[in-house]
Amino acid sequence: MKRSILVVDDDAFIRELVDVTLTQAGFHVVTASSGQTALGVLGQVRIDLVLLDIHMPGMDGLAVLDAAARRHGARIPIVMMTADSGEDKVREARRMGCAGYVVKPFTPQNLCARVQACLDAPRPTHTRWVA
Repeated sequence: MKRSILVVDDDAFIRELVDVTLTQAGFHVVTASSGQTALGVLGQVRIDLVLLDIHMPGMDGLAVLDAAARRHGARIPIVMMTADSGEDKVREARRMGCAGYVVKPFTPQNLCARVQACLDAPRPTHTRWVA
């Protein structure tokens, strides 16, 4: 069975690029253009991993990360995607329980490797997962 990845980014070009990259790597990809839409998808579709942009209008990625962790605990690893590689954002996302961090721009190989590593990592039993 294909693993399902939810890609959340307000930039349609990034969503399409990640969708094509992961589909070609053998994953089933679901996309969302906003945090609210992403939370709705998580409540309706079985997702194995979320790739989540930090900087989005309305509900930003850190707010989505927090809401998803409260609703789904450690069940779904979340990898943050952003052009902001500042240490404060990395530290905050990790403190909140993200499974990893991918800095834009990224290569298809780096993206696929990070996704696979997070999917292969053991999941802890506590409510927040930090890799």
